Amino acid sequence: MNNQLDKTNIGAIFGTGRSGTTWLGSILNSHPDVVYRFEPFHRLQKNNQDIAELIKILKSNQISEQDIIHMYKSLLPAYPEIDKPPFFEKNFSSRFPIGRPLLYPLARKNNILRMLFREMYTPTQSPLLIFKEVGYIEIPKNLIDNTRMPIVYMVRHPCAVISSLIKGQNLFLMSTGRLGIINNLLKEYQPKLAEKYEGNIENMTMAAKQALLWYIEVEESFLACQDSPHGLVVIYEELVDNTLAVAEKVLGHFGLDLHQKTIDFIEKSTSSSPKQSLIKEFGMINKYFTIYRDSKQVRDKWKDKMSEEDQNTVREIVQSSKCFQKGVNLGLWN
Repeated sequence: MNNQLDKTNIGAIFGTGRSGTTWLGSILNSHPDVVYRFEPFHRLQKNNQDIAELIKILKSNQISEQDIIHMYKSLLPAYPEIDKPPFFEKNFSSRFPIGRPLLYPLARKNNILRMLFREMYTPTQSPLLIFKEVGYIEIPKNLIDNTRMPIVYMVRHPCAVISSLIKGQNLFLMSTGRLGIINNLLKEYQPKLAEKYEGNIENMTMAAKQALLWYIEVEESFLACQDSPHGLVVIYEELVDNTLAVAEKVLGHFGLDLHQKTIDFIEKSTSSSPKQSLIKEFGMINKYFTIYRDSKQVRDKWKDKMSEEDQNTVREIVQSSKCFQKGVNLGLWN
């Protein structure tokens, strides 16, 4: 392993789907010195060979300083898939600093306008770039082990994540792709769990299967971030309870101070009605994905939505997880 790679002007937020990473990413995006990219690996890999090759390198655990520099250059262009509402005023310049909210919905549907969007709104300088991704098992740990790139790993009570995921899958908004390969993933990443549940997975409830997937995805990244000066673990429930303090801590991890524009955004994002949220996000966001919501109201909504039986099943499966134990010990995951 190489822990000597220089820290560059790029950082990342990782976590599972439905863990609050989109909200945290938008909090960082509100800072005028940050260029933010939304899930660039997932959204660009099919049509961008540079990104596809970069993902292979990051998964291989053979990461060089040049790869990090290449990552920055690959993620800087303002493609509408990854540069999306809400838009904020920035201290760095682009070729055409106005009109982005109007061009954005058109650029998503037309390739010529997509290229125009990129040319107009890609920064002409080299600001701090922060991206957020979900669903990657190896990449957060590999970046922690091999670079000095600042990484934030966000976690949320597994019952909350699973309740929201199942709702999204029932609405055909969230993928079910990993459900068919749980056995293989367990053998590769959590062999003790694989042995414990061998032969039983096919007959498990959906909540139980998702609990295993949560364990697989979260545990190694959580441990890597917790044990590294370049990693920071953020618990969603703590962000909800102490938003400004946690936001300041996250910004500090990336070398930034808490800015008034970020304070203003936090206030707006936690006090909006569903109708207001759709207007702020230009009508492009399904309310399932919106970042504008009363965070304290939705924090524990899963307790009413998920059956007690499913809650107990999830807790039983994840009880040996160091991540889960941390949340419980802090009094955040009761």
